[in-house]
Amino acid sequence: MVSSTGMPCQELVELVTSYLDDALRPAERARCDEHLRACAGCRAYLAQMELVVGALRELRRSDSDANGAEKARLLGLFRAKGLHHPVPLERSVPLGIADAYAAPGDHIGYLWEDDQEFDATAGFLAVGLERDEVCVLLGHDAANARMLSGLKRHGLPPDDMRRRDRLHTVSGQQPADALLREIDVRIRSAVDDGVPLVRVLGHLGWEQPRWPAEREILSLEARVTNAIRKLPSVVLCAYDVRGLSGRRLLLGGLECHPLTLRRATLRQNEHYVACEPFLERLSTDE
Repeated sequence: MVSSTGMPCQELVELVTSYLDDALRPAERARCDEHLRACAGCRAYLAQMELVVGALRELRRSDSDANGAEKARLLGLFRAKGLHHPVPLERSVPLGIADAYAAPGDHIGYLWEDDQEFDATAGFLAVGLERDEVCVLLGHDAANARMLSGLKRHGLPPDDMRRRDRLHTVSGQQPADALLREIDVRIRSAVDDGVPLVRVLGHLGWEQPRWPAEREILSLEARVTNAIRKLPSVVLCAYDVRGLSGRRLLLGGLECHPLTLRRATLRQNEHYVACEPFLERLSTDE
């Protein structure tokens, strides 16, 4: 594809590592900047490459040919198979709720109305633990207690799961940036241990003691989609249709989630708003 700037996307792909290393001539960099302003697909590709290059820089420095070959292999694989070359997502990850299936990188808003639908979210964790995945529970105290009781009913004692390093609880009583960092660390640590997938279940603590204010929780929700899109994880955020305000359901439940699960049906969410415009509007919203 050629953008309105005249630079083909393929040219940007070929220059992106030099762009990130600040090794381009000023004129070349200016062309790339102009293309990126006009091309959302290449902006997404650049964000992915920043993650990949950052990870490669963390590889232990070594003179061995194997390490250099691995770096070349990873870069080549990403250029050939990265999300800049989209393929249909294969939704093969069982959610454990209503026979629905997700794909790695999915961020799902689960809209529940009654106790049965609420308790069903324990199944999201249970099916993951049965598949030897890592599960992260991010919720207020009352919700977490019900989820842990639900795991016991599934024959999965929480203490045993913790000892096996398969179940973690993340405190919501911290700023959004710290929450994102902790979730990211949990996911990357699990990947380093060879775990195939990480599940994150959010029962967010709107107006709970010591939880962030509404605006910060909304900022967290908006940023999660970008943060996990390239990671082997599925995030399910539960929203109480009866108890939350219309504003929180609209902004948090709908506008922050590319997918929704409602009455046993997982669907693309036409109300989803991408992170950057959502945060821009949130910053000016009184």
